[in-house]
Formats: sequence, structure tokens, C-alpha cells
Amino acid sequence: MKKVALFGLPLLLVAALVFGVLPAIAGKPQKAIEMSNGMPSGDHQNLLFHGKDASVFNCIECDPSIEGCNVVNIHEYGTAPITYVSGRKVNIPGLTVFDSCAGFDGPDDSAEIWIPYEPEGYYVYARALGKPAKKDSLSEGYQPRSIIFQNTENSPSIYSLFGEGTEPGDVELMLPLGLIASNGDFIYDSSVEGGNLVRFDSQPDGKGRGKSQGKDITNMFMWTGCVYQPILDTNEDGVVDENDVPSSYDTDGTLGISSEEFQSWLNDNPEGYVYPESFDMNGDGEVNEMDVEHCCLGTYDTDSSGIIESDEFVVWVNDNLPSGTTIEDLLVPLWACYDNPVWVFSIADLVYQNQVVINDGIKNLQLRFYPVATTTFN
Repeated sequence: MKKVALFGLPLLLVAALVFGVLPAIAGKPQKAIEMSNGMPSGDHQNLLFHGKDASVFNCIECDPSIEGCNVVNIHEYGTAPITYVSGRKVNIPGLTVFDSCAGFDGPDDSAEIWIPYEPEGYYVYARALGKPAKKDSLSEGYQPRSIIFQNTENSPSIYSLFGEGTEPGDVELMLPLGLIASNGDFIYDSSVEGGNLVRFDSQPDGKGRGKSQGKDITNMFMWTGCVYQPILDTNEDGVVDENDVPSSYDTDGTLGISSEEFQSWLNDNPEGYVYPESFDMNGDGEVNEMDVEHCCLGTYDTDSSGIIESDEFVVWVNDNLPSGTTIEDLLVPLWACYDNPVWVFSIADLVYQNQVVINDGIKNLQLRFYPVATTTFN
């Protein structure tokens, strides 16, 4: 996957945005948004980043079980990884930060930000607060403050879940099954000159008078590509492509699979039963009656026939799934392609979007997530 856009957010955001923004959200007219703080009005999930001096700040993790956690602490100057988590089976009442100290225990010390699932996604706005720079632009030692968010090349990571998750500790219990994302990209692509780094300047004299403006960064979360269940990766090379297609689909006799023949194979396999990897008891790469015979024939061979019948297999599967899940929940679409950009967390049960934050002096940053479904436009 290509490395995607960088968004630079200097402290005072008063210059015009160089890419298109979404229409104004009802409740605060466009002119009022432009003249106030640049943020829409309405219900939203709120996330805060606090830049801290690592030489004096003792970062203590927020405990979501005893208090509301919506703050990520990062170095005032430095780099830290963060991960946004959501998906079709993420059941959490409000935005919650787990591991709220990012980068304080090394470069791989990531914060996890869990976002309530919204099928249509959110509009995302960012706003930096505080002084725009150290000294003004005419003074010696002038140093503008900025912050950059960058989606990483290994993003997104996507999974099927057999059950619902409400916190990181639930994921293993939900028997996650890794999915394959192919030809994926976010809207902002680093190969597009001028689109990968957006800078905003403070006042011309560098003194930063005026209100700090919010900016629309929704496109960092909008994705195109295809999602495949691993059962379609028949040659187990980690991708789903023409090399997975049986030769019987070579209808033109070219001794190769064309893109049209590949699509024909996909169309013939729209859905199927997908089982947790842990159900492959005999390690043959498939989940079927033979796995029950391998692990527990005596328990599930209720008719003493010496083999496991299909009805006995179903009982075994249901007994080993998380509570509230049955074998019928395992009949799922095997693939989906998104030619038009979609909210990245809508593509799978569990989605991890990995980013790197590069902070150069920002002490306070707001991110707000406005649900698309409940937001109307003027």
C-alpha cells in the first residue's frame, strides 16, 4: 500500500484549506463556522492530544474502567504511533483512549483510540490551540509550532470477529480472523504533489492574532480497495488475485487468468462459511468434520458410528463459538470491493488504522468526530 497523506496543522489555522471541504453542517451556518472556530456544531465524539515535555512529565495511564479517557499524551517535540480502532462489531458507548501515553516508552509505544461504530462514518475536524510559535517571525529564534498525522503503510489491518468487542482485552476472546485488504489506498496519496502535506500559516507577522481554526481532515479516514476472506487465498501467498483462480476459469484458453475471469470466479463465490483459525484442529488448512474426529470424536459421535456427521459438526461448532454466536453467523460475504471512498471502519468487523504523529511544539490539539447519520447540511 502506498504511504498516504501528511496533514500539517500549525497552531493557528487561518489560511485557506487547499483541498475541498464538506458542506456546512446545519446548526452553525458556513459563515458562522468560518468566523468562529472552524468546527461544526452538533453531537460529536471528542479526542484531545496534549504535547508534554518528556523531560519533566510523568505520564500516568488513564484507566477507562474508573474514569472517562479521551486524552492522548504525546511528546511536545517528537514522534509517536497511534491506532484508531472501530468496526462493525465494535460495541463501545463513547470514544475511549486505551494506553493514553504514546511514545513515552519507546518508538513503538502506541495509544489505542476506540471509536463507536457508525455505518456511515464521521466527519473529522482538527483544531490546534495555544501559541502559534516561539517568538514572532521577526525575532531571533522564531519557531512555528506544527503537528503532522501520517497514515502508515500497514494500515488498515482488518479482522472478522466471532462476537462483539468493547475493549482491547475482548479481541482475543472473539477469535479474530485476519482478512486481506488489496489495492487499498486512502484518499490522500503521497504521490500526489501538493496533496500530501497541507500547511497553514499564522498571521503574516507571525504573532498569531485571531481565532484558531478547525480544519476538515475526514479524507484521512476514507478508503478504497477490496477486502477478502482468507479462504479465497487458495495458494496461501497472502494476497487474493488471479493466481488463486482454478484453471477451469481460463475460458479463453490463454493458459492464464484474465481480470474478467478473476471477477467471474469472485462472482461465483459471493459468500461462504468462515471459521476461526483455531477450529482447524488437525492443521490441514480446512475446518470440517475431520477436525471433530481429530479432537473429540468420543464426545460428539452421538450415534456411535465412528464418524462425525454434519449435524454433529454443527453442534461442535456452536459449542466452541463465543456466547450468542451460532454457525449461521459464520455464513458471510467472502469479498467486497469499494471503488468509491468509504469510511475505513465500515469495511470489516474490526479495523485498526495506524498513524504516526509528528509533533513540533503543539501543546493542545482537538479532534472531533461528527456522525454522518445525524448531521445535516445547509
